[in-house]
Amino acid sequence: MDTRKIKNLLRRYRQGLTSQHENDAVEQWLGHLKNDDPTYFDEDTINAYLANAKAVIDSQIKEPVNIFKNNLGKLGVAASLILISGTAIAIWFWSQKNIDKTPALQACKVQPNVVIRKSNGWIYLQTKKAVKYTATLSDGSVIVLNASSRLRYPERFINHKRPVYLEEGEALFTVAKDKTSPFTVYTTKFATTALGTAFNIRNYKNEHKISISLIHGKIRVDNMVKAKSQAASRIVLPHQQIIANDDLTNVKSSSFDDETTVTGWKDGILSFKDASMPEVLNSIENRFNLKITNNSKQVKWSYTGVFKKESLADVLETICLTERIHYKTNNNEIILY
Repeated sequence: MDTRKIKNLLRRYRQGLTSQHENDAVEQWLGHLKNDDPTYFDEDTINAYLANAKAVIDSQIKEPVNIFKNNLGKLGVAASLILISGTAIAIWFWSQKNIDKTPALQACKVQPNVVIRKSNGWIYLQTKKAVKYTATLSDGSVIVLNASSRLRYPERFINHKRPVYLEEGEALFTVAKDKTSPFTVYTTKFATTALGTAFNIRNYKNEHKISISLIHGKIRVDNMVKAKSQAASRIVLPHQQIIANDDLTNVKSSSFDDETTVTGWKDGILSFKDASMPEVLNSIENRFNLKITNNSKQVKWSYTGVFKKESLADVLETICLTERIHYKTNNNEIILY
């Protein structure tokens, strides 16, 4: 992996655009830097340490090293990073001991199944199943994070920009008004920008789609992949939403009348409209903190229904009756058949 590819990977990591596999690779490399944790890479830093790394490599590495001899498996990307930069860049960073650095990444549980990590001016939130978390940002904006979700944002916004990264899951954003500082939420494929509004983004990987729904105000949604077959930028008005599949071959706009279908999850409501099997099962798993395995032949669902205070048994019985399947329990797992 050459320095150009490393630079691109690190920049994408900083922007929250890397896959989970790439995240693991970069974070494994960061572990080799011990307490010198350059998690926040600005442009000058990237250029500086890559230049120094190349100089060290050119002067010290005489023979190529075969890093693929042992069981690296899926860590090939990490191994490449370590080969080209793990030693050389670590030497360069360790030589800068006289430079003040932010303490290494710290983690602290603030409530059961919610973890907050802080590093280099960024806050990382992660929720587990059956848990929601409300975060108030430095500008007064409020984010309600759904279960099984990951989010990161700066402790303080600077340079008239308010970037937030929804790395996985679902969140409801109520944005404080500031016409001079656009508020932008990044997912892997879209950037959603608002000045002062409320909108919901759902982006669970196992559902293979993303939905962006506007409650009130106005937002612009930019397609960062810029697929030729779809418009790169769309304006979304209240009670409108954009729904796209994983590869962006199908990006469509629709509308909704009942906000509960979009935001009911924050009040513990399960609300479905023409929902697919992964959407229904994922929502139940997150609501009741369990695992559901579908062994039935019914995989193409288009389920519509609302559950407010119903028990798990009532929810399952109703859905199974509609889909003409059965269920059984095995400890904390529900098996559909």
